Amino acid sequence: RKIIEKQEKDLESLKDKVANEVALSIKTGKTESLNNPVSQTRLKELYDDLRCRWPKIKRLLKSNKKTSEVVKESIKVRQHKQSAIQDLQQALYYSRIEGHVSKTYKDVKPEDLMEDLLSECNWLGQLMALNNPPLQPDWKHHMPGMDAWHILPRNFRYFAPDSSHYLC
Repeated sequence: RKIIEKQEKDLESLKDKVANEVALSIKTGKTESLNNPVSQTRLKELYDDLRCRWPKIKRLLKSNKKTSEVVKESIKVRQHKQSAIQDLQQALYYSRIEGHVSKTYKDVKPEDLMEDLLSECNWLGQLMALNNPPLQPDWKHHMPGMDAWHILPRNFRYFAPDSSHYLC
């Protein structure tokens, strides 16, 4: 009985650690830090401000007889940014793959295994966050079923560009 209780406590601890690590790395969850200058709420405020200022900006651009070249340059900048994000994602991916030797988990200490798991969750979470559009494990609809060790969701949430959760 004590062994089962200890195993259940260890499982809950593992779930908490993995969930916290993944949540931190890909910003899942519904809470926001008020000190975060790029929180979803703050980004929406910045976007709303820009949207409100756009008519005036547009009039000024037209009155200065700016051509569509400015718009074309803006598109090029956006493409370069997306390319840089993809390069960062590739570099992040290969930095782990190159230094990672396929491990067999025989004779591995549990604390080493936990450290490897947390590191992999962090790495994978960063890759998923850099994806375009970002994707997240579907924690909201995850049901472990009969196996209490089934802690990772099978399905993902993809954010389409027209979604209110996705910002360009």
